[in-house]
Amino acid sequence: MNINKLIPGVGGGGGQPRSSDKVASEGSAKAQASTSNADSKVNISQQSQSIQKIEAAVAKLPEIDDAAVERIKGALANNEYKIDYERLAGKMIKYDGILN
Repeated sequence: MNINKLIPGVGGGGGQPRSSDKVASEGSAKAQASTSNADSKVNISQQSQSIQKIEAAVAKLPEIDDAAVERIKGALANNEYKIDYERLAGKMIKYDGILN
């Protein structure tokens, strides 16, 4: 008796392909699928783009000057700090432009 005919994929007994052959063909199908996914593009929402612009602008700002902060705190406490309202309004408009 020839037992090779009883074991699928062994000898000339027809039957199904070996499980390793099946895995190899599935692997190549997955490789083709992952290649087509590599061509995909990522779209970032408008809100995310705005946040990235703000983060980039903040990163460019200088470090906090502790001496200047203390000087301004003292001037505010003594009612000596003068506010340049036109400059302040200009900065607010500029900031609003960055957000939109």
